[in-house]
Amino acid sequence: MPKPEKVAAVEELKQRLSRARTVVLVDYRGLPAPDITELRRFVRKQGVEFRVVKNTLAKRAAEEAGFGYLADFLRGPNALVLGEGDPAIPFRVARECARRFPQFQVKAGVFDGQPVAPAEVDWYANLPSREELLARLAGALAGPMRGLAVALSGVVRKLAVVLAEVQKQKAEG
Repeated sequence: MPKPEKVAAVEELKQRLSRARTVVLVDYRGLPAPDITELRRFVRKQGVEFRVVKNTLAKRAAEEAGFGYLADFLRGPNALVLGEGDPAIPFRVARECARRFPQFQVKAGVFDGQPVAPAEVDWYANLPSREELLARLAGALAGPMRGLAVALSGVVRKLAVVLAEVQKQKAEG
């Protein structure tokens, strides 16, 4: 019979996994305590959560939350990088942590419910933010409209020149 503390821990982790749009499973083995403290500060500043998990509890929570894909990678010391907002941020954070700390390794991830292999993490980390995508869309929509406005103003300008010439000719003749 499972202990109530473990049941509560699984339930809490399941809730966090269910709310998260993105989950990155990482191996932090070999990081000294000061580096882990620095890593936690960096992750917190980015607005994501870094959570060390116990494998047996994480497997149960992942399977209950629909992230069974992660259960295959839960071997050795693991931590989860969880993000509820922009789904690319946890991948960017994981990539930056791997650059700063050579022992830090990405094992797998989940992006909006889809499994992500470790080799694909950089691709997801390079995705533009939502704001940047909206700005690109606005620019793409504004370009043709600006071109139409310039073309129409050219026609109106030419018409004004022609009317001015006609007025001059009538004034002279």
